Amino acid sequence: MPRVTKRTRLLEIAGRHAWPRIRDAEWTQLRAAIPNLTPEDLQSLEIPVDPPWSGIRQHTLGELEASLIAMSDVYVRREDLRRFARATVIRAKERAKGAAKNPAVSEEKRRLKTEMAEWLLVWLGDPALFPAWVRIRRELLEGTRAPAATAAPGPHSQH
Repeated sequence: MPRVTKRTRLLEIAGRHAWPRIRDAEWTQLRAAIPNLTPEDLQSLEIPVDPPWSGIRQHTLGELEASLIAMSDVYVRREDLRRFARATVIRAKERAKGAAKNPAVSEEKRRLKTEMAEWLLVWLGDPALFPAWVRIRRELLEGTRAPAATAAPGPHSQH
C-alpha cells in the first residue's frame, strides 16, 4: 500500500474543497485533517495563502521583506496569532542560518542567507519596528543614502 504524504493529503483536501484562497477557516480545517502541518507545507500550493499561514518566503530579499512585513501586520493586529507568527519566523531563521553555514552552498548564497538571518533576527527583536527598519536597510544595501547619515543599528546593537 503506497504511503500517503502530507503534500498528497494537502492537495487532495484543497482540491476537494476547491478553495480560492487559504484563510483562517481553511487553515483550521487543514490542521484538523493533517497533524503537524506548517505554513511551509502550503508554499507549494497554487492557491493564494493569507498570512500568517503563508509562512516566510526567503528565496530573495524581496520575498523575505514582503513575508516579514505581512507577518508584522499579523503580529500587531492579531494577538491570538503572535506565538504562531514568532514560531514561523524562528523556523525561517533556522533555515537561513543553516544555509549560511552550509559549505555545499555557494559563497554568494551563504552571504545572502546570512543577511536574511539578520533580517529575521531584527523581526524577532521587534516585529512592529521591522517595516521601518527594512526600508532603511534596503536603502543602505542599494546605496541610495549615505551610510554615515542613515546607518540603521544592527540587530545586536546596544543603545
